[in-house]
Amino acid sequence: MTTHRPPLQDNTALVPFANNSDSRTIGGMTVENGTDSIAFYGQTDLSRDKAGLERAQALLTFMQQVVDTLAAQKDLPDTLPPRKPAKVANPFA
Repeated sequence: MTTHRPPLQDNTALVPFANNSDSRTIGGMTVENGTDSIAFYGQTDLSRDKAGLERAQALLTFMQQVVDTLAAQKDLPDTLPPRKPAKVANPFA
């Protein structure tokens, strides 16, 4: 059985919590940066081959950066307050 696995895309380094615009794709998994949170969506396989090892190492490296960033923050809150909904102008009005 042959499975399609998208290549690792690492065009630029993703700095955890640096902004609300950067994203990175690892296999089929997209990591989307935010200043308050980081979103993961999609799917990737950590196959038992060199490509799987490369994806696992990329995920591990990024997750370690997230842990290091959070651990270094002295005033890390227990939880974030709920987000307030923002009003958006009606584009159809």
